[in-house]
Amino acid sequence: MLKGLLILIFTGSLLYAGEMTIFAASDLKFALDTVKAKFLKEHPNDTIRIVYGSSGKGRVQIADGAPCDLYFSANMDYVTQLYKSGDVVTKPKLYAIGRLVIWSTNRIFDVKKGFSNLSAPWVEKIAIANPSHAPYGEKAKQVLESKHLYAMLKPKIVLGENISQTANYIKTGAADVGVIALSLVLAPIVANSEHHTYYLIDEKLHEPLRQGYGITKYGKYNLLAKSFYLFFQTDEVQQIMKRYGFSVSGE
Repeated sequence: MLKGLLILIFTGSLLYAGEMTIFAASDLKFALDTVKAKFLKEHPNDTIRIVYGSSGKGRVQIADGAPCDLYFSANMDYVTQLYKSGDVVTKPKLYAIGRLVIWSTNRIFDVKKGFSNLSAPWVEKIAIANPSHAPYGEKAKQVLESKHLYAMLKPKIVLGENISQTANYIKTGAADVGVIALSLVLAPIVANSEHHTYYLIDEKLHEPLRQGYGITKYGKYNLLAKSFYLFFQTDEVQQIMKRYGFSVSGE
């Protein structure tokens, strides 16, 4: 009798286990992985898959019907566009404002020199994300234009498909220096390394990196997606976001 009851309970827990897929901007990699781990402690039977990439490409894929339940974009406007077209069913919600930094793993890199690092003799390649579809790349270009550096530095610029790939170019030495997300240099893998220093770019040099999210049309009836959507608005998650350098919604 007891054995049968245990089997029934176990089977029932599997039956009600939820699954969902999230498309998220690459700057969220470490922060969102942390949030996911926290969430799954309370939902141990559920499965969450996260696909990281450029927000612009994610927008196109969701509009084309990609099987994605939640969309986290580094550009709030992309979520708004999908909401207007009916591909996102919840009103676009701001979850954070991102920041940009200049970062390098080269020992010659000097944080105190700020933008002067970009035109230093040791710099042959400068990495930024592709401005055409990556919000951090778009804002990096705005920064360089604000400093009247873009035209001069353009021959040295190499484009990453997204901000994670851009950071990896710098990490591996494929680029000498670059402009990336603050959230990526605050991740333990960088923050606890010898290359933890960075130059924080004045946010007045570019339009705000307003980041938003929403439940997609595909995830409209997914209860797990709804739960995660609400969980992301809790104080616990907001503290995680702050830890990774994001100005959180409501500030």
